[in-house]
Amino acid sequence: MIDYGSFGDIFKISPSKGEKKIYAMKQIKYRGDFRDDAYIMSELYCLSRLKHRNIIALHDIVIGVNEINIIMEYAANENLQRYLLSHKDMPRGQKYDIFTQVLQGVMYCHSMEISHRDLTPVNILLTDDLVVKIADFGLAVKCISDAGSLLLCTDYIGTASYLPPEVLSQQPFLPKPVDVWSLGTLLIFIICLEVPYKGFQDDILAQQIKESWVDFIEIKSQAFDCRVPEEIVCLLRQCLRINAIDRINIDEMLCKWDKCKTIAL
Repeated sequence: MIDYGSFGDIFKISPSKGEKKIYAMKQIKYRGDFRDDAYIMSELYCLSRLKHRNIIALHDIVIGVNEINIIMEYAANENLQRYLLSHKDMPRGQKYDIFTQVLQGVMYCHSMEISHRDLTPVNILLTDDLVVKIADFGLAVKCISDAGSLLLCTDYIGTASYLPPEVLSQQPFLPKPVDVWSLGTLLIFIICLEVPYKGFQDDILAQQIKESWVDFIEIKSQAFDCRVPEEIVCLLRQCLRINAIDRINIDEMLCKWDKCKTIAL
């Protein structure tokens, strides 16, 4: 086993003898009929629909007795969290390029009306060439119904440090703004190597309402002797707005990021 995902363990495999190509396999255990499990069906749906350079590619699905094996592209490098923590002197431009790739992958997902809902550095994989591969779609959902209406989510799960107030306070929510909030938090982690909010969900929610991430960035900037450019702080303000309706969308975020990263270098 090489890792574990939202609802299954991840293995490195070679599907057949003599085949040199390596794949990753996510093994999900289930009881009864797997088609009754909304999370399994949603993950299979999303992976089968998404085909993008920065999304982990689906190779095959093998259904066994009480288990489903999802065979996917193998990203040979570490996940983003491990990589950044072991390469703390990584040039800022390289970090910005990685974040750009993440945004491009998420923008594609949203264009396909799919929201990831668990965008953390653990779920972002890297190849040897530092190509981003967004992975673990165990919490991913469709954003619109077959009739074209927006779908609200009422399952309040995910990685607490990266979840927005509407999820932590257990209010029905639209999934796309959740991704935008998570991306803002991810950008802070990429820059500061820490998340601004820690603790239990109630503690995190209280910190979010106070917008304590602003002070967090200032303190970390002083510690690293590396000021976070005002252009990036401005972008973060638009991603981390308490009211989900007020957040920018992913297209606006990528457009603003392309402009501010050039100034910030």
